[in-house]
Amino acid sequence: MLSSLVLMAIGCVGPRPTTPIHETALGTVFLESVSDTSFQAAHPIKLPETTVADILRGIHTKEKTGLLLLLGKALKSTNLNDIRTFSEDDIAFLTPHIVTALAQATPKQQVGFHVYSTPAISQSSKVGQNRETTSGYLFADGLSLHFTLTQYRYRPGKKSNASQKEPRPLPDTDGLRDREVTFLPEAALRPDVYDRSSWIGKSEDRSLAIDYQLLTRVLAAPPSSAPVAQPAPAPVLQQLQSIPAQTSLGGKNEADLQAFKEELKALQKKMDEQEAELQRLKNPPSRKKSTP
Repeated sequence: MLSSLVLMAIGCVGPRPTTPIHETALGTVFLESVSDTSFQAAHPIKLPETTVADILRGIHTKEKTGLLLLLGKALKSTNLNDIRTFSEDDIAFLTPHIVTALAQATPKQQVGFHVYSTPAISQSSKVGQNRETTSGYLFADGLSLHFTLTQYRYRPGKKSNASQKEPRPLPDTDGLRDREVTFLPEAALRPDVYDRSSWIGKSEDRSLAIDYQLLTRVLAAPPSSAPVAQPAPAPVLQQLQSIPAQTSLGGKNEADLQAFKEELKALQKKMDEQEAELQRLKNPPSRKKSTP
């Protein structure tokens, strides 16, 4: 009787049924059934490859830094270590197969993927051991595509990037220990009302809901009418520079004023980078067709 209970428990936590869509050495795309009764996706759905590519191109992973903690949520966008999650090669591999998977999925399935990369320093016979994995899930609901990142450049035994602050570094079990997932342009984001903790185990700062029709309009809009970030702090900084130290910010000393100016400079720099990134997203680099 005890052994029967053990087998039943193992069956309950076993892998979910999957349907392979595409599998190569570069990665895999598959459909996975979701057992949660509240899950109801808008599948099957046919999305253009350009839309899926724009979504993948806009997903970023942002490292949680001390500056972010200092400035708080009001200046959350000032994180200076913000990189795209997927390379152009990753996007070229994933896009057509994700489109195929979404067109074949049922309302009780979500699309999963694994994409593999190998660091340049490990071009040796141990390439397989050094392979890094980026994984996630996505599904359509209404006019939104919901995306969750579950692994980011994960490699067994890989240490956290923030381990320098710790006396004894801890393993990074999924590559996201010190990171959160963001999207550019932010105007295309929608509140993610789904709690995937019961479906794929974790949500935290890793899930996004992207309005794909709004994204297309934002990327197609002229630069003059495109949504921009908060008003540039440069005029504020100029005003602060003209304020005497003894009267600035309610009596704060000159060192505090200087620190505040430096934070504003960092914010201005990040906003400039985001504007440049938005322009790059509107005009992605064209890939040359290979000749036979």
